[in-house]
Amino acid sequence: MVRERSMHRDEGGGNSSRPPSIRSASSFGRPLNRLMHNAHTRRHSSYSNFSTMSETSLPWTTRDIGFNAISGVLNDPAKRGQTSIKPSKADVPPVPHASIQKVRSSDFDNYLEHITPVFDRYQHNKLNDEENNALTSTTTTANATPAAATPITSPYGSLHNILDTLDESSLPVHQRRSGRNPYGQMLSSESLALLDTVAPEPTPRELPMLENVPSIFFEPDFQLENPRTFDAVCEGADIIGNSGPNPPVSTNSILQEKLSYYLDTVEVHLIREIENRSSSFFEALSNLQALHQQTLDCVSQIHTIRQKMKNIQSTKCNEGLQVVRLQVRRRNLERLKEAIRIIKEVRAAQPMIQVLLGQGDYFAALDLIDETHAVLEDNKKAGVIDLKEVRALTNFATQLDEMQKAVGIMMQHDFLSILLSDLSYQIETIDFDQAKEQILDHIKSTRSSPPPSVPLKDKIENDEEQELLDRLMPSTTGLVRTDMFLSTMQGYRERLLAEIKEIVRKKYPAVSPTTEDSGQNSPARQLRTMPFDSFFKMLLDVFIMLIRAIQRAAVYHKLLCHVVDQCLIEDEEKKKDMKKESSDIVFAAADLAHVRCAKLIGFRSEQNAQLNPTDFYRLASVMRTFIQQCETYCERTCFGLRGTVLSQQKAFVDHFHMERVKQEAQLIENEQWVASEVPSDFQRIVDRICDGSVSSLAQDDGTQQPQQQQKDERKSTKFLIVHGTSYFVVGCSLLIIKMFEEYLRCIWNLEGMTTDIMQKLVELLKLFNSRVCQVILGAGAMRSAGLKNISAKHLALASQSVGIMIGLIPSLKECVRQHMPTKHTVLLSEFDRILKDYQEHQSEIHAKLVAIMNERFFVHVKAMQVIQWDEHNDSSEKSPNNYMETLVKETMTLHKVLSKYLPHQNLQTIMKEVFGSFTTQLSQEINKLSIQTEAGKDRLAKDAAYFTRRLSTLNGIDPPSNAVINAVNEISISE
Repeated sequence: MVRERSMHRDEGGGNSSRPPSIRSASSFGRPLNRLMHNAHTRRHSSYSNFSTMSETSLPWTTRDIGFNAISGVLNDPAKRGQTSIKPSKADVPPVPHASIQKVRSSDFDNYLEHITPVFDRYQHNKLNDEENNALTSTTTTANATPAAATPITSPYGSLHNILDTLDESSLPVHQRRSGRNPYGQMLSSESLALLDTVAPEPTPRELPMLENVPSIFFEPDFQLENPRTFDAVCEGADIIGNSGPNPPVSTNSILQEKLSYYLDTVEVHLIREIENRSSSFFEALSNLQALHQQTLDCVSQIHTIRQKMKNIQSTKCNEGLQVVRLQVRRRNLERLKEAIRIIKEVRAAQPMIQVLLGQGDYFAALDLIDETHAVLEDNKKAGVIDLKEVRALTNFATQLDEMQKAVGIMMQHDFLSILLSDLSYQIETIDFDQAKEQILDHIKSTRSSPPPSVPLKDKIENDEEQELLDRLMPSTTGLVRTDMFLSTMQGYRERLLAEIKEIVRKKYPAVSPTTEDSGQNSPARQLRTMPFDSFFKMLLDVFIMLIRAIQRAAVYHKLLCHVVDQCLIEDEEKKKDMKKESSDIVFAAADLAHVRCAKLIGFRSEQNAQLNPTDFYRLASVMRTFIQQCETYCERTCFGLRGTVLSQQKAFVDHFHMERVKQEAQLIENEQWVASEVPSDFQRIVDRICDGSVSSLAQDDGTQQPQQQQKDERKSTKFLIVHGTSYFVVGCSLLIIKMFEEYLRCIWNLEGMTTDIMQKLVELLKLFNSRVCQVILGAGAMRSAGLKNISAKHLALASQSVGIMIGLIPSLKECVRQHMPTKHTVLLSEFDRILKDYQEHQSEIHAKLVAIMNERFFVHVKAMQVIQWDEHNDSSEKSPNNYMETLVKETMTLHKVLSKYLPHQNLQTIMKEVFGSFTTQLSQEINKLSIQTEAGKDRLAKDAAYFTRRLSTLNGIDPPSNAVINAVNEISISE
């Protein structure tokens, strides 16, 4: 323990005592050799008035040490005169000693031995560099030649010159290479290991923990002049002695010891870190010097190679290159001579081409043009010279193209003249009567079996086509050679389409001056008011002319394909494009014809929808034939007219169906439900429907002779036979059978309308079923037809009418299925639903008959209940009671009516239900009676026997059971 005494710096420069920090450190046994080579290792204070050894080059003195000592900061100069009391051992707490290894000066001998030559060499080179710089500046000033007087120096220039030119043995000791010199060789880890073996280090001791130092000293913004920081460092100690008799002395000593301990701990860790990283630093330094030496060697070799290349170029290469240049010049002169010769020949070809054009020899001119083009292109490919870049031939290629284009225009004019003149001639020489007969024959042939669409044959069929081919061959060949075929086909397309428009326009009705001035659409109005026969004749003429025009366009297409095949043998792609263009023209003509005809027919859409079926079928057949022939010629599907035809067919079917529905509904409401005779033509319609053949109905399209019709009318029958079953018919049933024929004819004559007509047919069947139900079961006929009541006869005839529909619906379904598209066959299930509705309707009619008899039975039962069976009655002993006679009479009347109008199976079913109902209810009523005498029982037994006996005599049905008689026999008489 050392007492600290107050100390201040002596301004007179006298000797000062040792700083307290040094004394305190030595008092605890810590080494004082931390300062080596005038270098101070203590941490720099942030206080601005203090300086450290690292901040100034002046050496420290004892005055500086004393001035910067911590005790000098802690002592208060104002209390210098106070008497200080030395603290006792009890006042100073024990502080742990830092374990610091003792270092001897001999430990640095090995390091100094190796580093001394390097440091001496560095000082020597530094002095030489300073002398060279001074000499250079002097020479530059005297001679004023900066380029010549400025030597190229580097920080290592003097060192390398000495090493390269002088012998190491002749150098002084401080300039010789050292064995551990990092500038002379690489310091590897092995050399450092050898150094460690020469001077082995003692075993490192355990270092004090760095965590013992407060963290405030390691903060980046540590400022000791900050009062808060200073107070934290001093740990709140009263360093100016404000409390106690003499507290600052012990407090300052303790604080000084702590700060010295913190400083020693940090220094020991820094020394250890420097010791750990020294080997890697010198190894990296040696590697850097080795790389620098290799770079200098590479630069020297590059300078040597460049010098050798200059010598080779001057002695060997220049003369060889001159020979090569002369050879290239010779070849260029030869190419120039050849190019001049070719230019002369090309220029001579132009006058000859003009002469050939003047003589009309187009193919010879085209040959010469092609040869000239070939010369120009071949020379370019051969590499002689590009003649197009020669000034004398700058516009020559363009002139050749213009000449070729002129030839193509002339041939284009000839080509169009040949085709259009032939087209006009063919249209003007049409025999319309013969053409109409051909169309009508085609319509008749296609009704039974529509022929497949067969395109035109590719081969030439007659002399007329061969002659036309010979005329087209030259012009078409020239167009192909001049690459004007496609452009010519565009002109041909425009002219052909204009001709198609003109054909249709000429057939429009003439417009009078008065209607023309009115500004209205006069042609459309005249078309609407025109009679159908006139319109049909005009439309037929238009179709004939358009078919001939499209047929000739197809012939032209066939001939052009022959010419193209002969002209272009190898270029399949170009040949394909030309044929496609020609085919597109035929299709464009057909499509335009369809569009124009659709517009013409569209003006009369309302009138056409109201036509009678025969006229509309004629119109639809002609339009369908026109579409088929056009598609045969152009080999494609045309949609321009199909949409119009389909829309007008739908309008016609809607109007047709609406008229039939009104007619059928009115006839059913006015029906008197009286059996009618069946003409033979109606039986024939039913027979054909049952056969499932729509074509037979269409062939009998009202074309019978009058005599045959009169003969058929005389063969009328009372029954209508459907699949072998006879039915009584009424007027409304005959009408709907006739409508079935008309609907099936629509299916046959109107292509693509089967689905729509089937839906209309189903609606007609539903209408018939519902209206019959309303007027019979709903008793509507009593209001609409004036019937007094709905009798069993009416019900029986209604059942017969419904039975006819039940027998015809499966046959109608089969007729429709033959013309129904496959994807729409699922819609045929509608017939099955309507068939089920008709069967339910017939069952309801039969149930109505049974219900009527039950109502009559209840009336007679009431009369039975009021009879006094035990009373004596003379009239009842011989005959049954009146109620039973009336009941049996009404039942026999019902059987008589039903057996006349209903089939045996239906009669059997109805009477069986009636008998079963009567016997059951009679038995129940008999069981309810209270009969006390045998006479009363006998009277009842006579009624039961009469009921069973009379009803058993009815023909064709099963007799009633003996349930009524048994019920009477079971009555017991109480005596």
